[in-house]
Amino acid sequence: MGEAKIYLAEISGEIVGALATVQRHAILADGSTLPTIYLCDAKVASAHRGRTVLGRLATKAREDAIAADYQAAYSVVMSGSIPTTAYTGRLGIPAFKPISEQAVLRFETPSEFRRIAISTPVQHENHLRFQAGNSALTSEIRPQILEVDGANGVLVDTRRGKKLWQSDGHEIISAHLTGAIFSSAQALADLITLAVEQAVALGFPGLFLSLAADDPTLASILDSAVIKPTIAYATVYGTGLPVGRWAIETSEI
Repeated sequence: MGEAKIYLAEISGEIVGALATVQRHAILADGSTLPTIYLCDAKVASAHRGRTVLGRLATKAREDAIAADYQAAYSVVMSGSIPTTAYTGRLGIPAFKPISEQAVLRFETPSEFRRIAISTPVQHENHLRFQAGNSALTSEIRPQILEVDGANGVLVDTRRGKKLWQSDGHEIISAHLTGAIFSSAQALADLITLAVEQAVALGFPGLFLSLAADDPTLASILDSAVIKPTIAYATVYGTGLPVGRWAIETSEI
């Protein structure tokens, strides 16, 4: 995703907390870019939660970000997790606010996937987004460029960079549709259909992608899909960044 730093908190020889930052660039509506820090993988040992560990990690990360001339930052938090607002807005750390809600979709990949035919045409304007990272570093499969009329994207997995696990210990193996650019709901639907077909051919039992929760394209996809995806929600928190429909890659959450 970019140049990263990992901060660790240690007490009496024991690691009790961790926080990672990644240097990125946000692409704004006018096409300009803004140097931005991605805060991720914040973890604190259970015995030290609610104390100063996370605040100290965030303070050090802020000092380094300012020294590198970064004035904006964001994080992505799945619903049910501790929100970024819980540890920002104090101790000199800028207050983060919600800037986008995301719907994380996972389509099952049966051997026969029926094309999604959109009943009501919906045109689409590209989202605010972040410059792409190097997915080849995190994907076991070679990233595959997918193109249909009016849309394109890249099919990857994340198994070299991270693995997802169910509570019963089984790995959640999925392909990810990333970097999707599309002109309409139907164009995205056709891209999803192609991505599912490729995922099936590669042996993936599922396909992840995300859309802004308030994007009318999302409603069209959900209304028209014969096989409905499983949906989870996430909130993008930010400081120095505009509120809007941000495109967030599932491979980078």
